[in-house]
Amino acid sequence: MKKENLSKVLLILVAMIWGSGFPATKIILDTGIQPYEFLAIRFFITAVVMFLIMRVKKVQIEKEAIKLGLVAGIVLFLAFAFQTVGLVYTTASKNAFITGANVIFVPYIAWIFTKEKPKFIYVISSLICFLGLGILSFERDFRINFGDFLTFISAICFALQIVVIGSRIKNRNPFIVNGFQMFSAGIVAILMNILFEGGSILSRSYDLKQVLALGYIIAFNTFICYSIQTYAQREINPSQVSLILTTEIIFGALFSILVLGDKMTLQVIIGGILIFGSVLLTEIKKK
Repeated sequence: MKKENLSKVLLILVAMIWGSGFPATKIILDTGIQPYEFLAIRFFITAVVMFLIMRVKKVQIEKEAIKLGLVAGIVLFLAFAFQTVGLVYTTASKNAFITGANVIFVPYIAWIFTKEKPKFIYVISSLICFLGLGILSFERDFRINFGDFLTFISAICFALQIVVIGSRIKNRNPFIVNGFQMFSAGIVAILMNILFEGGSILSRSYDLKQVLALGYIIAFNTFICYSIQTYAQREINPSQVSLILTTEIIFGALFSILVLGDKMTLQVIIGGILIFGSVLLTEIKKK
């Protein structure tokens, strides 16, 4: 198999693993682990491992990379916090669809930083996306589901994180930036756990099911996925990478149906198709 084709297969695997992260997180929350507690474990352990790797490889750490990582980490925490708390009040499949819409907001947030107006294709995609979000999230009494609203805010935060990293990452070591990003997010999550969840991370005893679920998220959704993505990006262009990873939305919904038994109502199907279509439209345009 050619390296390019192998890379595409690996990226599909990454999208599948990321998609499986939505029901996995739902399972973790259903075992009694608090949202901030979960994020603190995920981010802080990841940061510790990355720092150990830096130490072993004797990576030279730059101050600017540290600053970027610390700032991006706060934004990343907000994104995951809204997403994770939102998952408590909505289904994993809807959480996956709405989170995947984050790429729609990137051009508008970038507009604030670069003063470059979004192209017409993004305006059309945004209208389609908002129509899909409306169909997906409105209840019968025309109220917006609270969990869907929180997930929508998380999508905007994810887009902001992409812009923050993208605008400053040039000539910076991405591994260092990501390490301090995880550290910053982890510290904030620990503080939030102590303030709002009674410091459960310091007193809880974790059973085997919880350890396995947390280990899966940390090992697969963090280390393995990002390693595969880094390898694959050497062989194929960024537009193809982002286009393939868009399928994370679909995999997230499928795993939620298979693992958690989420119901695919007509409302969810139509809303999901519109959101996925709007994301796909922008990525095809890039390509």
